[in-house]
Amino acid sequence: MSALPPQNVMQAIAKGELKAESPKAKFTKAHKIGLGIVAGIILLAVLTTYLIYTSYHETTDDAYTTGNVHNISSRVAGTVIEVAVDDNEFVKKGQVLVRLDPRDFQVQVDKAQADYQRAQADFDRATLVRNSQDGYIAISKQEYDQMQANLGIAKAVLDDARNQLSYCTITAPEDGYVGDKTVQTGNRLAVGTVLMSVVQDIWVVANYKETQVGDMVKGQQVRISVDEISGHTFTGTIDSFSPGSGSIFALLPPENATGNFTKIVQRVPVKIRFDAASIRGYEQRLVPGLSVETDVDLGSKPVLSTSANALPMASATKASSQ
Repeated sequence: MSALPPQNVMQAIAKGELKAESPKAKFTKAHKIGLGIVAGIILLAVLTTYLIYTSYHETTDDAYTTGNVHNISSRVAGTVIEVAVDDNEFVKKGQVLVRLDPRDFQVQVDKAQADYQRAQADFDRATLVRNSQDGYIAISKQEYDQMQANLGIAKAVLDDARNQLSYCTITAPEDGYVGDKTVQTGNRLAVGTVLMSVVQDIWVVANYKETQVGDMVKGQQVRISVDEISGHTFTGTIDSFSPGSGSIFALLPPENATGNFTKIVQRVPVKIRFDAASIRGYEQRLVPGLSVETDVDLGSKPVLSTSANALPMASATKASSQ
């Protein structure tokens, strides 16, 4: 015999299961509709926030760091006897960088000194005779003037020899970091040989499109992201605008009067200074040539004077050390 319940009982069980599943199906559909509405509201809020943000901000990734790079070269020919600094070392203005062998130049100073003393003695003797009775007869005015001229020449030669001797000591022109050092002890240098560079200061040049700089003014705040230093955002201010677009200073400037003219959106270089407090602790890592992204806040209040924010790299280092 079959153990299954009667047919009418099975039909009742089936109808009961369908009734039990029906509320669950209705709840799932309502839940999905609610989630869709919430997602739409969030998407609309994000889109609105983005549009508001972009209307008050101008960004570009066509930017890089640059600075004052002083190329240190020799003003006289000579042999290097001492290199007093090393790569990446911080130096102060007037600090000795390189010394050349001064012996040959010292000989020239001694010789010029002797010639000057002889010319001075001749001139003093001529003056004494000329001031005595009948002096104008003993020494003519022409001879006297010639001795005076010889004294001036001897003095100029002596000053030049002393200058040449002083050029044997090469010092730093400004505070900064030493880079690209190629000089070594024992090198024979020619006049104008570049020995190293001293990087004095760092700032950002951002090449914005000409359609982006319309609302920019000097002193507006800028957020700066450096590719080499990920995870840290620096701050700065707009310092100045270039007097011409980048193409104007190119080797071959554009000539718009030609018949095949095509309009191209130009880039305007914008100089941006770092805030001193923002770069504290990162002075040695911020070097010229780094890729940068900048974000100008058009709604920020311009800072009328950026001198306090435009401290040189050396000054920032001194402040951090204190």
